[in-house]
Amino acid sequence: MIAAHLAIADALRAWCPNVPSPDRPLLVALADALSTNDPSHLLAVIRNEGSIAAGFQRLDATRRQATKLLSDQPAAAGPIADIIAAAQQMLIAEEEALLRREHMLNQRLEQSFLTSPLATLEANEYGIIMRWNPAAERIFGWSAAEAIGKNVVELLVPNIAREHVESIVHALLSGQAANSRNENITKDGRMIICQWYNAVLHHPDGRVAGWLSQTEDITDQIRAEEALRESQRRLDSLIRNLPGIAYRVRNDAKWTAEFMSEGTLDITGYPASDFLPSEGQMPRLSFGDLILPEDAEAVRESVHTALAQHRQFEVTYRIRHADGSIRWLWERGAGVFDDDGNVIAIEGFITDVTAERQSAEERQALNERIIAAQQAALRELSTPIVPISQGVIAMPLIGSIDSLRAQQIIETLLEGVNTTGAHIVILDVTGVPVVDTQVANTLLRSAQAVRLLGAEVLLTGIRPEVAQTIVGLGLDLSHIRTMASLQDGIVYALGRQEKARPRSQRIV
Repeated sequence: MIAAHLAIADALRAWCPNVPSPDRPLLVALADALSTNDPSHLLAVIRNEGSIAAGFQRLDATRRQATKLLSDQPAAAGPIADIIAAAQQMLIAEEEALLRREHMLNQRLEQSFLTSPLATLEANEYGIIMRWNPAAERIFGWSAAEAIGKNVVELLVPNIAREHVESIVHALLSGQAANSRNENITKDGRMIICQWYNAVLHHPDGRVAGWLSQTEDITDQIRAEEALRESQRRLDSLIRNLPGIAYRVRNDAKWTAEFMSEGTLDITGYPASDFLPSEGQMPRLSFGDLILPEDAEAVRESVHTALAQHRQFEVTYRIRHADGSIRWLWERGAGVFDDDGNVIAIEGFITDVTAERQSAEERQALNERIIAAQQAALRELSTPIVPISQGVIAMPLIGSIDSLRAQQIIETLLEGVNTTGAHIVILDVTGVPVVDTQVANTLLRSAQAVRLLGAEVLLTGIRPEVAQTIVGLGLDLSHIRTMASLQDGIVYALGRQEKARPRSQRIV
């Protein structure tokens, strides 16, 4: 078979000098494709023909021309038709790949950007059109009222494609989803080529109920290009008005930019062009170099971890602006992966959150000041100093006493003695629910500290159970005068104060 193909290829090459110049490249490519069994030689010639319809027509014309040139070799027709068909399939595959890339691009657009409009129809198990959307009206020309109730094959498929389409319909009604690319006819008689995407519909019991088809007219390549340019214009307009940077960078050590939106200037102080390669030259700046060194490693680690896990990342970090100021930025992005799961790029969005960060810090500082003021107020309320008379002060203790409050009691007591010049201090524990070792030690330490300042401590509010606890703990309170109630302590303190006055100043 290989020898036969080589012979056919040689025969074609012998004819090539005798054919018109416009046809010669495709015949040479056909000969190369036959000799190598590689139809891509043909695609290399017709790839820039424009629409797929033009490519199909050129390939069909070349097939007919080659078959006619080698009419004296009837066996050549089959291999020529096979290699042409293989080239057409490759052309279809390339077109499908282009459509997939366009679909991925449309998925990245915001909701204001619409996907390429597809005609949609639903047919029952008899091929009767049950639903017909406005896009179908636009593409084929028939209104919904005219199309619904008609047989889809009889309405849309010309005789040239009838056999192929009927085989697709048979597969669908057998429960096998099958796509198709074929000729169709419009209401005004135009022949167009459509790409059909078909899905089988089932009844609840599993029986085939019909199929759902979506299709688009790929005949008018100019219209497709205009739609793509309009979509790109809308995308550019959206990106220009974003309050930040939309970007796409390579997954390399420098995260070399492939695209950065105009918001780059506002965020960094540098134009986007400074970060983009130009005419084979490396970019003047790398965005990663703007990140402060103390933040850079954490950012890189967060991004690499997210990429390894195929998830989005969010990072907040600082950069040095072109004017020398420090800016806080928030960034969200994700990897772009090929079919093998390899990262080929990173896409995302960056915005300046300096103002929000400063506001948050100011709120935090305000909260800390409020908390500090509240704590100071609580300290004053939990350890109040109550002046009784000249030289006599009292500190009624209420509630549990922990280590922090114990220290506050001592500090407040000493400050009160020092400030008032008191020589008698009454510590009242009536409001302390439990007197344990910590409370008792606090009382002892307070008394010792007050005595060092030359004042006497009276301990009041000793209830029977408190007295038993102190005895049980083995604490020595012999150097502290104790009394049953605060009232007893005040009476005693005032009496001591009266005795200490000169006789001439005593109250009679």
